[in-house]
Amino acid sequence: MERDKCLARDTMSSVVIRATQQMLSATGESVSSFATERLIPALEIQGLINMGSEGVEVDDYIRWRNRCIKRAQRVMASETPLPADWIITWISVLPEEFRNKCSQKLAAMQGLQWVRLPKYNRIRVESVEAEIDTITVKFGEVLAHSAPAHDGYYDGNDNKVAVKMLQNRLTEMLAYLKREIMNIEMATGIAPDYFDISEHSPLAGVHHAPA
Repeated sequence: MERDKCLARDTMSSVVIRATQQMLSATGESVSSFATERLIPALEIQGLINMGSEGVEVDDYIRWRNRCIKRAQRVMASETPLPADWIITWISVLPEEFRNKCSQKLAAMQGLQWVRLPKYNRIRVESVEAEIDTITVKFGEVLAHSAPAHDGYYDGNDNKVAVKMLQNRLTEMLAYLKREIMNIEMATGIAPDYFDISEHSPLAGVHHAPA
């Protein structure tokens, strides 16, 4: 009897490529445009691709650019591996929605919880941008995928795909909530009550010796 094949698992490159494909499908942007206008300039800035272009002819530069586009197309088609050094820069040029989902999945693959560092206001270093509006959008996405909760219970009769979608939306919102809590504390020094209470609890830092 033939052994069952192992299910394909996500890799860092597959997560990035899938998010890029979803972005291209949602926006109608072409792979060529993505490579030319987003990816290649960012890779050049980061020093990850370099043709040694000082003093070269325009035709040489165009040919080099076309080779870069074809390489990106082959990566997207899974015909050639996505270079590990490209992954962070590649994610950085995706629109925020797709960039954040990539970051969440890559963190999860390392056993980590994705919580972005706060974005500081350019005018006042001690201030941080509020992102309640983003949390509101994420809550709307939770409600839009809340069908499994409509009968008041979760059980084995719930549609597994619908439950997975709800779990994913809840997890995304949780990441934004954690970030906003950090935003407030870093800008104002005010922490949630539970943190202050736990910090002063006699149980804080207590380690019981093994029996």
